[in-house]
Amino acid sequence: MKKRGVSPVIATVLLIALVTAAAAIVFLVVIPMLKPSATAVTLSVIGTDNGDGNYTVVITIKAEGADLVYNGTVTASPTVTYLASTTAGGLAIPNGEQKTITVVGAFQTGTEYTLTLYFTSGESEAIGTAVYTP
Repeated sequence: MKKRGVSPVIATVLLIALVTAAAAIVFLVVIPMLKPSATAVTLSVIGTDNGDGNYTVVITIKAEGADLVYNGTVTASPTVTYLASTTAGGLAIPNGEQKTITVVGAFQTGTEYTLTLYFTSGESEAIGTAVYTP
């Protein structure tokens, strides 16, 4: 019985398919790992009493690693009965630059609050936190 190998045409097609699959894996898995992740760094938090039971808090954020876009959402822990961002969503912060975000809330004097700001960066999300005690 005569043994036969794979024909040269089939071997070439299989080799091309193998190289294409390896390149796709590198492109889809390895390349995204090499990109730096976007971070929102809090530079300062300054609050003022409005005199009506609310405080206005100005937070300075610096974008690092990639451009950020503030989506207008802010949360506080512990929970605040009234909390709103007066800075509109869609505020773009280019990589390496800083911008201010203004938040108004019914904070209790003497309580430490952690404010969480939500950003998008390309297809991913980033979170910035600020600590504020009125």
